[in-house]
Amino acid sequence: MPGLRDLLNDLAAREEVTAVLVVGGDGLLIDSAGRDRIDAEAAAAVAPGLVAQARELGSAAGREGAGCVVVEHGNGVSIVTQVSPDVLMIAFVKADAPFGRLLHELRHDRERIASLV
Repeated sequence: MPGLRDLLNDLAAREEVTAVLVVGGDGLLIDSAGRDRIDAEAAAAVAPGLVAQARELGSAAGREGAGCVVVEHGNGVSIVTQVSPDVLMIAFVKADAPFGRLLHELRHDRERIASLV
């Protein structure tokens, strides 16, 4: 049965993905993979706060939760997905790369991803 490392390597091997991280709800890095050199520890530390702020934004508009946060940067996209109450997954995507299918898969495979952590 494939494990977390296999899942991360599969995601990181996708053409549009440059790096992928699994992060605890406390902001600690659990694991990562990818082609880009990123400060994975710093990204992990920021992710829970980003999700918390997205929840606040939604709350102000009468929306509940924040299962997924997409941030467009000048040179790419970050997708932060809440895979369980205590685990986040961050996928970094190339600039101008289509990522709709990846977004769909991350959102709909939360339980499977969480079971590997």
